[in-house]
Amino acid sequence: MINRRNFLQHAGAVSLAGIGATLGTIQNVQAADYKALVVVFLSGGFDGNNVLIPVDGAYNDYAKARPALALPKDSLVTLSGSYIGHQFALSPANRALAQLFDQKRMAVVANAGALIQPTTISQIRNNTAKLPPFMGSHTEQEQWIQGWQGAEDLSGWGGRTLDALPSEMKVRQPLVAMARDYTAVIGNTTSLSLANSNGGANWGRANLDRPDDIYRQRIEWASRLQSTNTYDYEFSRSLRAAYLDTVEFAKGQNAGPNPTATFPDAQIGRDLRYLAKHLPYSKQAGARRQVYLIQDGGYDTHTSQLSMDTSNPGLELRLADVSNSVSAFDASMQAAGMNNDVITVVMSEFGRTLDPAAGAGSDHAWGNHWFAVGGPVKGGVIYGNTFPTLQTGGPDDISMYDPKRGQWLPQFSSDQFMSDIVRWLGLTPAQALAVMPNLANFPAKTIGFI
Repeated sequence: MINRRNFLQHAGAVSLAGIGATLGTIQNVQAADYKALVVVFLSGGFDGNNVLIPVDGAYNDYAKARPALALPKDSLVTLSGSYIGHQFALSPANRALAQLFDQKRMAVVANAGALIQPTTISQIRNNTAKLPPFMGSHTEQEQWIQGWQGAEDLSGWGGRTLDALPSEMKVRQPLVAMARDYTAVIGNTTSLSLANSNGGANWGRANLDRPDDIYRQRIEWASRLQSTNTYDYEFSRSLRAAYLDTVEFAKGQNAGPNPTATFPDAQIGRDLRYLAKHLPYSKQAGARRQVYLIQDGGYDTHTSQLSMDTSNPGLELRLADVSNSVSAFDASMQAAGMNNDVITVVMSEFGRTLDPAAGAGSDHAWGNHWFAVGGPVKGGVIYGNTFPTLQTGGPDDISMYDPKRGQWLPQFSSDQFMSDIVRWLGLTPAQALAVMPNLANFPAKTIGFI
């Protein structure tokens, strides 16, 4: 059968089901009830220990524990207020996020990660804890964080959320991936579109953005062919799905507003700039609920984590692009009159060890710090009940082997984190439990940052 993903390389977008909704007179009413989630997934497991840093007495523990990685205290960007018994700062690369925090547009969720049920350090140490499978493995933990439930159900929380909503809420590109790995936006009954910010409206000689283009008309004709032959049927179906989505994305890039904010010339910047044009178009075109997934890679920093070489960028260089891109995207949504319509989250499959790796980097760990940005977010707060003591072998180090490396047991599960968001998208508490069954194991079903 035809490989749908191959269309992405040539067309700039592909879908697993066509989006054929036409504009109607009810769109202005629909536009008043529009919500979109944009997930920025930092693949590889970014080092949250070098992003959210205590600047009170606990800074000394941080500096002592990672002499090869600790950032100078006077370089950090202090956050206003005190939380979880500490004063905090973000790394220099995250100055734009710190500004959003002080504007109360960004919340930090401290020490979140993959959990099945509430777990204690003693359970970890006596091997009685029920844990997610394949701990420390990039692929499986990325899938788990994005809602994977095992081989019997390959969908993710974003896809299942849209599956649970009424059909009128998902009429136009409800699930969009700009990613290599996109479990979060795989549904069981809801269509998926793959977008590419580096793509365009041209398929060879065909300009799919021009209805009068003769080559576009030929593709349109071919996409409507019917056949009882399995191969021919699948080819025509996939061609039509890709064709319709490419037309839709091209419309967004032509009709969407040109952002006045400056985006970094990096893939994450290009992706979010692309969405800064497409989301306003989608809202006005009649979309109601959308979940977008963006993937940014390069965060598996076992070596050269502090590298400032642009040919081999370390964590700070990469995070500067993320921070500035998210800030520019948030400003674009406000300028488009969509302040209360969009939430952006930044997350990763796991964190890194406090103890540096041999190559001036860090190794795979567990709990990490995640971020939520947007008008609906109760920002200017670091959410959590505790913050890890930044000591290798200290009271919060759940490393299973000696020497202790500094790995944190999450205080929030990924399901609790996403529960806030899926309820905002429109799910009832009962529907949220159906979308994320492990949520039933936790007394607190939400964190409260929305």
